[in-house]
Amino acid sequence: MFGGGLTSWLGYAGILLLFVVLIHLLVRRTGGWKLLFRRIRRELTSAARAFYDPVAARLRYRKRVAFLAGLLRSPGAWSDAEHAIGHAAALTGKAEPYGVVVAKDRVGVLVAGGTPDSPLPTPWRRDDHDPRLWWIERSDLDGYPVTTRTERRQAPLLVCVGIDTTGRTAVLLDLLAGPTTVSVYGEPRAARAMVQSIAAQLDVRLPAGAVEVADGIHKGHPGMTLPEAVKRLGAWFVIGAEQLTVPLPAGLRLISLGVARGSSRLLEALPDGTLRLYGAADWLRVDPLPLAKAVARSVRRLPAHDFDGPLRGAPAAATSDDLDDLDLGITATGVSARSAADAGTDRKAPSWT
Repeated sequence: MFGGGLTSWLGYAGILLLFVVLIHLLVRRTGGWKLLFRRIRRELTSAARAFYDPVAARLRYRKRVAFLAGLLRSPGAWSDAEHAIGHAAALTGKAEPYGVVVAKDRVGVLVAGGTPDSPLPTPWRRDDHDPRLWWIERSDLDGYPVTTRTERRQAPLLVCVGIDTTGRTAVLLDLLAGPTTVSVYGEPRAARAMVQSIAAQLDVRLPAGAVEVADGIHKGHPGMTLPEAVKRLGAWFVIGAEQLTVPLPAGLRLISLGVARGSSRLLEALPDGTLRLYGAADWLRVDPLPLAKAVARSVRRLPAHDFDGPLRGAPAAATSDDLDDLDLGITATGVSARSAADAGTDRKAPSWT
């Protein structure tokens, strides 16, 4: 192009220099080289995550399913959880246990009410970040002396609602604590799966006929309408998706897909895939996604509930038409009716292990 020898090399060098100058001017117009390198690094990271995140999420899901399935099949885990919540109820008459978190080596009891700063007897201790979470080592439950200050009318009826967001602790609720209705609502698929998982656990743990699944819960189960189901003799728990328009018979408990009338414990399936228990501390976020498969794997090996007669612990006045407490906000009692605003206070996450 430019002749031979040195002239050609000078021509090529000039073209290269012009190209570099043009590139430099374009980069300066877009923010400079540092910004360009940050953008390139960000795009490379995003591309890597696009491949890595689905694989990591799948592995995390399988690990959590295996953890929950192992816990659900373990009689020792259920026994430790029930003993812990029973012992915690005997520590003081001012705090009411309503749930348990079970880790590999220790058990935490979630309580409502009480005095947050009051000392706990050894071997109990309060969580460093939440005084309403009481920890005890599972090894300390063997031979634990109980001095009963308050009698629980029945053994706790625990159901698993998922795993905490660290993946190392299962979360269980006592369905006999608090109001007679549990309302599960929010993201439709997650809420329905949660109700189905609770129904499966109850159906196996309670005597035959104690659980009535109404129409609208399972596609393959055309059950009774909810008003008919709550009138069936012998039913202790009714699971339904309709809005109940008749009073809930005294002693009967309701698991509602959707917010039921009156006072109820609220479980909200959030769009981010977690489950929130209203009335509990704000750090308590549950991953419910592995629960359905874990229950399916373990449902035949769940321990029967140690009950003393029918579950008739509710006061006679507790009907679904008790609407006076609809004005209640979300308080420290662990029980609330639906409200427009969440009045809970932010807390750091507990010290799970």
